[in-house]
Amino acid sequence: MDKEIIILTISMGNDGVGRVLSELSDEWVKNGCKVRVIQTGADNYGVHYSIASGIDVINIHSASRIKPVRYIQEIRQVISILNKHPNATVVAFVVASTFNAGVASLFTSNRIVVSERNNPKECPSGRLQQVLRDWAFCRADCCVFQTDEAKAMFPRKARNKGVVIPNPIDANLPQPYRGERRKAIVAACRLHPQKNLPMLLRAFAKFHNDYPEYVLEIYGQGNERENLEQLAKELEIDRFVFMPGFSDDIHQIMLDAAMYVSSSDYEGISNSMLEAMCMGVPTVVTDCPVGGARMVIRNNENGILVPVGDAGAMCAAMEKVVGDETFARAISEEAAKIRDEFPVKAIAERWLKIL
Repeated sequence: MDKEIIILTISMGNDGVGRVLSELSDEWVKNGCKVRVIQTGADNYGVHYSIASGIDVINIHSASRIKPVRYIQEIRQVISILNKHPNATVVAFVVASTFNAGVASLFTSNRIVVSERNNPKECPSGRLQQVLRDWAFCRADCCVFQTDEAKAMFPRKARNKGVVIPNPIDANLPQPYRGERRKAIVAACRLHPQKNLPMLLRAFAKFHNDYPEYVLEIYGQGNERENLEQLAKELEIDRFVFMPGFSDDIHQIMLDAAMYVSSSDYEGISNSMLEAMCMGVPTVVTDCPVGGARMVIRNNENGILVPVGDAGAMCAAMEKVVGDETFARAISEEAAKIRDEFPVKAIAERWLKIL
């Protein structure tokens, strides 16, 4: 296949977007595509997910401290790169990158494909930014959504050229663990208000009263860390809550945990949720917009859905998992079956059809 693909992103950082881009780009290379990655913010966010050999990485830098000047310098560099590769299809995921792609489309001939990875009503915040995001989607040649619910939130012009493609599942995930599970509840996410980790801490505090031998492990980075540490102290659970930061070994850490939990107020399709389920880890998540969780979880069959913001329901679900071994084993076995529903090879091929 003689296809050129340019991924335009802030960075291959420590969030779900970086993980998906890493997995898809690896498959595209295997399919014979020439792949390049343009990163506009690698200096600030780092590169935590692997980039396949043979992929050219271009890091854009701007020394200006004035935001509008910095943006103009960045977009000029993006346009210059795209004009050198006019046959390449540009793929942009996060909001800032989709806007960059929209502006670049005014000055280039590249095919532009943009994708929504979160709740369009919440991200980005502010009406002006959402209008600019919608404009960029309407400028694109194709729009990719994770769920039908997310697609329905966009203008008709974007919906009419939209397709729904779920997140891929890593083919190299460990096989489900069958032994005795360690007494740890694991979450893996950015430490960001969207994830509503204060609700999880309050749920765990209630849970810990009856199950004091359990600990809560929250893996990820973000600017909410100090607030979460303070709340854990106020709830008197700080000795049982651990926040080690980002981990390259998160799959092995999750594998034998008592359960995986997500307390998000809104979400696309959580990669960590999919991976936990594939590995047979009992999973408890909020039934949040934009419907990614309910796409894959059949409540009380292969996981548990709880209302958004309901610490009491989250606590009850956690207690149900640890208090009923037969139930926990049953949802674990059913969850592992989704491994075959979204294999990365098939998802990457669906992307190639529109690229």
